Amino acid sequence: MIRRILHRVTLGLASLAVAFVAFAPMAGAGDAPDKVRIGVMLSVGPEGSWDKTVIEALNRAVAEQPHGLEISYKLNDAVYGEKAESVMKLLAKSGKFDIILSASAHSDQIKNLREDYPDIMWVSLGSGNFSSGSNHYIYLGRVHEATYVLGVLAAGMSKSGVIGVVGSFPAADVNDQINAYRAGARSVNPDAKLKLSFIESWYDPPKAMEATRAQVAAGADVIYQIAGEVYDACKDSGILCLSKYRDTSAMAPEVVLSGSVLNWDPVLGHMLDEWYTHKTTGAAFNAAEDYKWFTMAEGGSDISPYNALEDRVPNDLKAKVAEVKAGIIAGEINVPLVLDTPSSD
Repeated sequence: MIRRILHRVTLGLASLAVAFVAFAPMAGAGDAPDKVRIGVMLSVGPEGSWDKTVIEALNRAVAEQPHGLEISYKLNDAVYGEKAESVMKLLAKSGKFDIILSASAHSDQIKNLREDYPDIMWVSLGSGNFSSGSNHYIYLGRVHEATYVLGVLAAGMSKSGVIGVVGSFPAADVNDQINAYRAGARSVNPDAKLKLSFIESWYDPPKAMEATRAQVAAGADVIYQIAGEVYDACKDSGILCLSKYRDTSAMAPEVVLSGSVLNWDPVLGHMLDEWYTHKTTGAAFNAAEDYKWFTMAEGGSDISPYNALEDRVPNDLKAKVAEVKAGIIAGEINVPLVLDTPSSD
């Protein structure tokens, strides 16, 4: 009798064990999160076009709620070096942020912090960064395909055959734009000349204004303003300007012909997908060692409309610009990624 009772008890415990295994959650898996909190380190401040494109993309993500997530973010002033590391450490220690997103080159600081905060997703935007581990993701905002199209437009609109660029620094994601801009111009005018100035600053309108005027004096009559929206110099000289990263034609509709558009939406989408997978499956972060970026065909870049200057662009040039853009998106035109430091012709 006792043996039969013990046998039944053993069978019952075995059944409970099987039931527990069947219904227990998978190791490492978590409930689907309903919110994500992002701390943002700016590069120059919200007045800069680069930072504005990041903020605008974040606002679109807040509205779209990918994965049903309630997204919140906090902007932090542009700081570098030891001060930046202190700020980022405070963000991480606070426990208030799931992702710390740098819009600049803070890889040295992230390298010193990321292992102490392995459940935080660290993200860097732009060149000048390097991979420091599996929870450190690096994305580029390449617009060289868009600036190739702008080069076609600039060469077609130039009366002097001389186009210009006012650059910030000779960094990789500046050089690629300028080289593509020149290549686009020469695809329609092999004799096109490029005048180039680097102001050695990410944001210095007076220096950019001075460089613009020097290029006008050298014959440039269409100038791509990578270093800032210094449209007064264009208005004073009666030339056309091209804007960088976002449509700022409203600032000077009489001179801003078009411009490059940097769209961070695919980057933020990929970032949030990676974070969501980590939270819901328990899988470790798995950042690639190399940069990730999105092409024009993938929605990473574009050119802005002609807006108030629509009627100044000849119809055949509009058609050519549209043809080149469509060719890039379709993969029929390959825009080489050239990172060498360019120089003036």
